[in-house]
Amino acid sequence: MWEGNYMAEPFDLRLTVLRLFRSLRWILLFSLLGTILFGGGYYVKNVLLGEKPRYEQTITCKLEYTNPPVQSGDYYINDMTWNTYVDSDEFRALLLSDGGAVVNADQLSARVASDIHVPSFTVSCLEQDQVAPISQAVQNVVTGAFVEITPELAAAQVIDVSDVTLVYPDVRPLRALILSAVLSCFFVVVIFLLREIGADSIWLPATLRRRYGLPVLGTLQSAEFVQNAGHLCKGKKCLAVCSTEEKTDLQNVTKALQEKLQNAGDEADELRELEWKTAATPICEKRDLELLRQADGVLLAVPAGLHAGKPLEYLLEFLRTQEIAVMAVLLWEADEKLIRSYYLLPGGRR
Repeated sequence: MWEGNYMAEPFDLRLTVLRLFRSLRWILLFSLLGTILFGGGYYVKNVLLGEKPRYEQTITCKLEYTNPPVQSGDYYINDMTWNTYVDSDEFRALLLSDGGAVVNADQLSARVASDIHVPSFTVSCLEQDQVAPISQAVQNVVTGAFVEITPELAAAQVIDVSDVTLVYPDVRPLRALILSAVLSCFFVVVIFLLREIGADSIWLPATLRRRYGLPVLGTLQSAEFVQNAGHLCKGKKCLAVCSTEEKTDLQNVTKALQEKLQNAGDEADELRELEWKTAATPICEKRDLELLRQADGVLLAVPAGLHAGKPLEYLLEFLRTQEIAVMAVLLWEADEKLIRSYYLLPGGRR
């Protein structure tokens, strides 16, 4: 009787790769959908609904501290502090009192690129004519009123004012599209790979032997089918056929077997006299059990495909409990192209 050999069954990389190639159109389709979903979402968010180009001008100042920070721990105004200042209500009030400029939170930012003595202030507006008054107000406040209310500063002066330039948002739809395609393809392949590994599939006749220890006829197109049948069915007069799947038409199975043996030549003379009987699936009726017991041998038709292993295990366990031996197994509805590709690859017939 059968014993599962899952721990002894090696991972079949060749079969897995072939199965992934057979699923290539679905992999490409889902990868395309992922690319459209994520790449299109980026385009809609950052291009169609993203920020508009803005006019910017940068003001660079030079500061003198009351007590120059020369040692660790000395006070100085860093990048974060400057941004806190320019976003504060006090600083905006100074701008408003200087030139009447009303500044929003996204129109003014500060940066200390390298030297703490040389901060820069960037004025950013959607309209070009808004830049000049805000820029002038910032220059006046930083060099005047702000120094007066900040005791740590001795003086400040403007050393550079850039031209007004139109700055576009840093949006890279092509890179986003390529990244979406790569990531979508990667995750789709991983999902298909996990599905293939965990689906308990049966695609090859050899799987039935390696995993379940069953004698295998092969498929109807196998070159060794007639020789295997002649050996396993030798001396048998009546064979019972059953299947692991209820949807399997056993009449078609027995008809296909008879036609195969009829066209096999002289080596199948004895097999042509076999009597074939079928037992319904699932085997629930007593008469089906009696049919299997009275037959000279039981031939099990196992449809190839995903999730084919669990129905086979269930039926084998039932037959074992009923003390009914399985004479041979036929891989039914096999993917012959897949099997040929598997054995034609280098090392396939080793």
